[in-house]
Amino acid sequence: MTTLAEIEAAAAALPVAEQKKLFNWLASRIQQTEASSTATHSVLDIPPVSVGQILKPLTRDDDLLDEMLEGRV
Repeated sequence: MTTLAEIEAAAAALPVAEQKKLFNWLASRIQQTEASSTATHSVLDIPPVSVGQILKPLTRDDDLLDEMLEGRV
């Protein structure tokens, strides 16, 4: 059997119990393939980055978003 149509025909000819075994085997194989091909990423894998020195200490009144958007110091 080399084509999907041939495999489907052969699978359809199997008893239901064998079809369930085949289905479970295929599902397990797909899960293993997806798990091994998907690389996991974590923020902990990122090396530290230096962004320079602190220009002024932060206070609780500082609005960092406004500073970033306006580009002020």
